[in-house]
Amino acid sequence: MSFSATEATFEGFRLVRRNPLALVAWALLYAVVSVASLFAMSRAVGPLIRVTEMAEAMEGVTSPPQADVAALFQAMGEVFLNMGWLFPLSIVVGAMLAAAVARGVLTPNAGGFGYLKLGMDEVRVFVVTLVLSLLSMVLLMLLVFAVGIAAGIAQASGTGIAVLAAVIVGLAGAALAIWLAVRLCLAVPITVAEKRIAIFDSFAVTRGRFWPLLGMIILTGVMVIIIGVLSSIITMPLGLMSGLEPWSFGSGSTDIEAMQARFDLSNPWVIASAVVEAVVYALTVGVLYAPFAAAYRDITGWGAPAPTA
Repeated sequence: MSFSATEATFEGFRLVRRNPLALVAWALLYAVVSVASLFAMSRAVGPLIRVTEMAEAMEGVTSPPQADVAALFQAMGEVFLNMGWLFPLSIVVGAMLAAAVARGVLTPNAGGFGYLKLGMDEVRVFVVTLVLSLLSMVLLMLLVFAVGIAAGIAQASGTGIAVLAAVIVGLAGAALAIWLAVRLCLAVPITVAEKRIAIFDSFAVTRGRFWPLLGMIILTGVMVIIIGVLSSIITMPLGLMSGLEPWSFGSGSTDIEAMQARFDLSNPWVIASAVVEAVVYALTVGVLYAPFAAAYRDITGWGAPAPTA
């Protein structure tokens, strides 16, 4: 079937244009996560600062007092209790959004508010994403290990050939990682379309289309960057209008009240920033995920009427 990398890149915008409520649904879903994160962070700021201060106080101490160690673990426990539930929530929301975008591209007439559902599709998407993430981590560790060995040999020998060999190993590893990422990039759309866990089926679908798919991925990345830059024109003024001073944990600031104010849900500008960020994130999700579902649809002819005799 016909596949155009450029056409697939803009599928997210077409999806939102066909169903504007999808963008609203995704933004509302992310807004819930965003507000929950603000609430959790406001509760965790104090324990986080105490953990940082205790850890710094123990630096260089061979045998810190048992009471100090117990206090450190207690503060770390408070941080976990306040923020630990955000991780599984983000996993569920991520799976829901990935499945929803794929569903919106592959089955535009599917029900649900913004194609959002919570069922076996989402479970399968989570499993596929988890497996691919673990494979990526293993590949990255192997790549770092191989480059480290090659660099060590090059440094020990001190010859130009050995240095060149180390560079070649690094480039070959990076090329392999890119090749695998492209060949596996349609795993989620296949999983949603065929309603089964399909991790390596992407190899068959992407065979012979590496370069167009790589071009699509690059163009999609450019679009995401553009959205981020343009959205900052709105989000930065909102941050300034909140009247709060910027801070970071690395700046040395320990003003707990000032840090908690950054997540104060009673400040309307904090809420406004969260809403705008939710809309931007929702659009980014659509632009980022939809091209892969469109690529699967166009390559396989998914949803096209069967030819008549």
